[in-house]
Amino acid sequence: MKKLRVSLQWKFFLSIALIIIPILGIIFTWAGIQSEKRADDQVVNQARILSRQIVLTRQWISDCGGVFVNRQSQGAKDVMSLFDDTLQTSRGSYQRFTPSMVTRKLSQYSTRQDLYRFRLTGLNPLNPENEPDGFERHALQLFRTKGLRETFRFERSNGRQYFQYMVPLIMEQKCLKCHNRQEDALNSIGGGLSVFLPVDEMISTTHKNHLKLAIAGTVLIMITILSLFVLTRRFVIKPLKKLEDMTDEISRGNLDARVDIDAGDELEKLGHRLNTMARSLSRGRDNLEEKISQATKELSDANRELQTLDKLKSDFLANMSHELRTPLTVIRGGIDYLNRTIKKEDNRNYLAIIDKNLARLIHLVSDLFDFTKIEGRKTEWSFDQVNLSVLIEEVLEIISPLSIEKNISINYEHPGDVLVEIDLERIEQVLVNLIENAIKFSTPQTEIQINVEEDSDYVTVSVKDRGIGIAAENLETIFDKFSTVPSAGFGKPEGTGLGLAICKAIVEAHDGKIWAESVTGESSTFYFTLRKKRP
Repeated sequence: MKKLRVSLQWKFFLSIALIIIPILGIIFTWAGIQSEKRADDQVVNQARILSRQIVLTRQWISDCGGVFVNRQSQGAKDVMSLFDDTLQTSRGSYQRFTPSMVTRKLSQYSTRQDLYRFRLTGLNPLNPENEPDGFERHALQLFRTKGLRETFRFERSNGRQYFQYMVPLIMEQKCLKCHNRQEDALNSIGGGLSVFLPVDEMISTTHKNHLKLAIAGTVLIMITILSLFVLTRRFVIKPLKKLEDMTDEISRGNLDARVDIDAGDELEKLGHRLNTMARSLSRGRDNLEEKISQATKELSDANRELQTLDKLKSDFLANMSHELRTPLTVIRGGIDYLNRTIKKEDNRNYLAIIDKNLARLIHLVSDLFDFTKIEGRKTEWSFDQVNLSVLIEEVLEIISPLSIEKNISINYEHPGDVLVEIDLERIEQVLVNLIENAIKFSTPQTEIQINVEEDSDYVTVSVKDRGIGIAAENLETIFDKFSTVPSAGFGKPEGTGLGLAICKAIVEAHDGKIWAESVTGESSTFYFTLRKKRP
């Protein structure tokens, strides 16, 4: 899965947002909750003050034994009187108002002005209008059983939201007579005062304040995040971008790149360090280029000298090989003459030793001559279409005396006609060299296996002996010139080390390849391939 990559500035932005938004969100939420709590506390305090004022008013009326109100006045209307206490004066008839009657009248006035309303209630009221609702009944029970001194709730009625506050009314001495109570009812809970305050405006104001607070909080959060982002980008991201651009230039090889950060902080110090490093790298590069140039010149001079020496060596070997052939041929003729004329056995033994070493010398000179011609690209190739199967049989016939002498059999199954376009003389040289080596390193009374395989483009020839094998680390080096590695690490190396090198050069000139495989202690197999048709 491909890894998501985010730039540093966006990581800063997201980090700031993830830190600031929750913190400021919690702060503004807490502020909103506290604001709502203060509004609720304010309503409760208003209800307390109002209920306390009503209770004091009732107490004053009770202390006065009631108040007389003109029965024809506006303030005396719509109030039910349970007692026929009247007073006749020159100004008219006056009705005595009890605290309960005054309380009801005040509630009517406040209700008409949509300020608040209140009423008296009790579990056994004298006036049916004072019958408590469910909340009031439960509150009166709490006042009596739990000793509570206030209780309140928010409720919705007629599509409006109200705050209902209730306090208990204590039965005093003056109240016993009106309420027909005994002395043991003194200081008991005689009823309760319910105050209803409309809170729609307060709730609306609170909601508006919450909305304003949310908008202000959102704006403040955005301003804070944007300010921190701009400051971070200005003092961190931009200097880092300059450092990044400089390192990119250095990685592309421009060691003259420099960075200019005027921040007066750690990033400016880092910029100075990078500039110092770039100058050091530039000086090092210049010194290195100078040394490389000098070393290249010295290597070029040495290479030219080596090429000259190699050419002199090749010319010397070629000339020496050519010049040695004539006296060696003369010596060979002289030895043949002596073989025909000398009859004494001791002398003939000496001639046999001379003849054997002369053959080795002629073989050495021939190899040197062939190799120097191939290496100097002076060989003249003659490519013709040849039946490779017939060529192998001819080579085996030539080499058979050597195999018979060592009591080694050669197994070659004629695969039929295998036509290839080759230089017959050179490929014959390769076959002779490989089969002679197989005979040389095979154990007597064993068998050498020769196989020929072909496909549409190439022919592969393999020669497998039954010797002691070749060490794995030498399988590649045996084809190098002058390589005389002993077979499988045993025995003394023989020859000049040019035979396999000549075979490799001849095969590669035919667009083929040659290689060896070996099992130590069992056998070695040499392979080479030839292209059927030259391009």
